[in-house]
Amino acid sequence: MITAIGCASAHAQQVTVAGGKVAGQPMADGSSIYYGIPYAAAPAGALRWKPPVPRAAWSGVLDATKIAPACAQGDTGWNKDFLPTMREDCLTVSIRTPAATKNTARLPVLVYLHGGSNAYAGAGGMADDALHREGIVLVKVQYRLGAWGFLGLDALREESPHGASGNYALLDQLAALKWIRANIATFGGDAGNVTITGNSAGAFDALLLTMSPLSQGLFDKAILQAPAPGAPRTARQNEAIGNVLLDRLRLPHGAEGLARLRQLPAATVDAAAANLPTPEGVDPSFIWEQQIIDGHVVPLPYAQAYAKGAGKDIRVIIGSNSQELGSDRKPDHVPALLTAAFGKQAQAGGALYRDDAVLGSVPTQLITDMWFRCPAGWMARHMADPARVWRYEFGLGAPGSGKPPEHTSEMDYVYRAIPVKAMPAEWPPVIRYWANFIRSGDPNGAGLPRWPAVGHTAWEAAAYLDIAPTGVEARKGLRAAQCGLMYQERDYPQSATVPN
Repeated sequence: MITAIGCASAHAQQVTVAGGKVAGQPMADGSSIYYGIPYAAAPAGALRWKPPVPRAAWSGVLDATKIAPACAQGDTGWNKDFLPTMREDCLTVSIRTPAATKNTARLPVLVYLHGGSNAYAGAGGMADDALHREGIVLVKVQYRLGAWGFLGLDALREESPHGASGNYALLDQLAALKWIRANIATFGGDAGNVTITGNSAGAFDALLLTMSPLSQGLFDKAILQAPAPGAPRTARQNEAIGNVLLDRLRLPHGAEGLARLRQLPAATVDAAAANLPTPEGVDPSFIWEQQIIDGHVVPLPYAQAYAKGAGKDIRVIIGSNSQELGSDRKPDHVPALLTAAFGKQAQAGGALYRDDAVLGSVPTQLITDMWFRCPAGWMARHMADPARVWRYEFGLGAPGSGKPPEHTSEMDYVYRAIPVKAMPAEWPPVIRYWANFIRSGDPNGAGLPRWPAVGHTAWEAAAYLDIAPTGVEARKGLRAAQCGLMYQERDYPQSATVPN
């Protein structure tokens, strides 16, 4: 639903994009925010589980001054703020720009894909973001979530001109990038200087986009913050999960069941999609974070794609936190975690672990290594040109919390302004590295400790930047013994793998 505004909003900043006029929110610092601009039609009814299509033009002026409703999703507890306004008509972008809309030099663009296990959350607000102060146009994208974005069915495959099902969320993201390329100049942005980024599931999606043949020309850089690149899943495995959804709803398999599925209330579908089974050995939290090989958006598994040069022209920052997840795992989980991480080498792997003041408990280290740290190292070493890849390890907890690092704790340091009185040990210059990279494709700059590219495929020699309370320093061989052993007999990043 498009909401128009009247004369009372005369102070709102107005622009014209494909589809019509948009009125955004002017901010005290001279920047402007535009929330919820549609980049595609509502993927509802007959358009459920279809590639996104352009939005029809609207009349009047679109009110883009309020935070956009999130996409349809189930209730997982922590996402309650997104539930009251969620809807299927959600394929929107939100933009914060420091630039006047006319007669300005074009500014670099950062496109952010939100996290939430590819099943929850949304783009949210932008009032606290500070990257625009670096002369960067920030765009946040919403995309279909959960079963809405990744469902596989044989009937969907049969109706597709590409013989593919699943990965509709990635098609949404690609459509958003095409909209950005066509419209971002209106907001002062440079369509030829676009970086994609995300955290957690959003970083995983951005990673998949770097490998997709459909993304050619849409961006040239990627910042991947704590991606957990789940093990490859075949299209047939994904369709088997979809069949369970049909069975729960007492719908027949095939075209008739799909037609009826498209007519059900969204809440009914979300309820039935809760706790769908994952393939054997895959943690349930990765139900929608495995790499779905659909033959179209994602045609090849990781290793094969990289061997054929996927992403060879993309510059990449990739990394994770020194502690991500696993603090909820008990010591008696360690044997199963070791087996999941090292297989037949579990005993040898166990000898490499003990509780650590910096890295956390053994379960925390194992989950962080298995789901985040070692996969990031594997990806960095397999990307086409190690001289164009920079890796980091982030070691601070949320600002002012006094806590150790955890999943997403680096976000404030990237997107919030550095406090005026903050000491370097309290607030390392992450935003400066990121801004340099977004502008030029190299994170290095004046006054910053040198950050070398990965530069080498051997675990022991691969470079990274250690961002810790004790300082920022270039090092080599992050967890080389653990990660080297973990990947002796694996040819893909196994983030999804754990006994379920």
